[in-house]
Order: sequence, then C-alpha cells, then structure tokens
Amino acid sequence: MNDAGAPEATPAPRPLSEVCASLSTRVARAYAVEPWRVELAPGLLDAWTDPEIARWNPVPPEPSLELAEKWIRSTETQNEASIGIDVVLTNPGVIGEVGLQIDPVHSIGEVGFWLAAAHRGIGMGAALLHVAEALCAELELQGLVALVDPANSAAIALLSSQGWPEIPTKSDRQAFVYRNPAP
Repeated sequence: MNDAGAPEATPAPRPLSEVCASLSTRVARAYAVEPWRVELAPGLLDAWTDPEIARWNPVPPEPSLELAEKWIRSTETQNEASIGIDVVLTNPGVIGEVGLQIDPVHSIGEVGFWLAAAHRGIGMGAALLHVAEALCAELELQGLVALVDPANSAAIALLSSQGWPEIPTKSDRQAFVYRNPAP
C-alpha cells in the first residue's frame, strides 16, 4: 500500500535482453548469455538429437528445425510473462542452456540445464550454474531447486561441487538447492 492507501503497482518485469546483458557482464567470460533467437535453432536441434541431452531432458519425439524455431518463438512469450526463463550461452554457436520455471508465489525457480557435447568436461557446467545463480539474483528470487535423476551422476557431481546441498524430497529424483544470499 502506498501513503494514500492504494495498492502498490507491481513493477513490470525487466526485458530478458536487459537481464541477459547484465548477466553477460557479471558472469560471462568467453561466451554470451542471451535469450534464444531463431538463428540459433540449428544448435537447439543438435541438442535435441544429442542422446545424452535427450536422456535427461524432455525433447520432442520427432525434432526438426521447424519445431526448434517454433519452440524458440514460444520462449519469448514465457520470458515476457516471467513464468519461464530460457537463456542460451553462445560463442558464437550454442554452448548450452539454462531454463527456469518460476513459482512467483514462493519466489523460487526450478532450474534445468544442458551442455552441447563439444563443451562437456571442460568446466562449462560450472559456468551454467553461475548463470543460473546470477539469474536468480537478477530476478530477485529466494532460491533455486534442481531436481535430478539419481542416475545422472554428472549433474549430481556438478551440483555438489558447486555447493548446492542436497535436500530431502518425496519424489524419485534428488533435489539440490541454491539459496540467493541477497534476495
């Protein structure tokens, strides 16, 4: 409520391009953080057809370039509504993705991420988590949770090594949490 007793107006969400520009200066070194662009659809198609990405992430049953372009266009609406945020790391091709599904009531996000095959095993997983953490701060979320299949040893090792503690869950997946130090 303001001084006149009227409800405070909810500020409009910052444009994702502005958030990504801030992220790029905060966490990026040899890559850019940006919203998905249709020009990156071939990189998304490559990811969808990568057996390791498809093993741990939902991908379309019949991926195509047209479907990748359609999906990218749909992210614009989600991003603008701040219900789902999908950003891509590029240099200049696709390195990986960080996606957040946001629960505005609890001010938390469920994070998902993947790395293109050429960027695995060289420390880029930690970069993805740094981007997720920076997104959490930029969006003023209380924290993030990552739900991981217990067989995904690479993701579990990454989250543990980056200081994301495991928390109890009733699901068949393991849960790791990041708490925003300055919500």
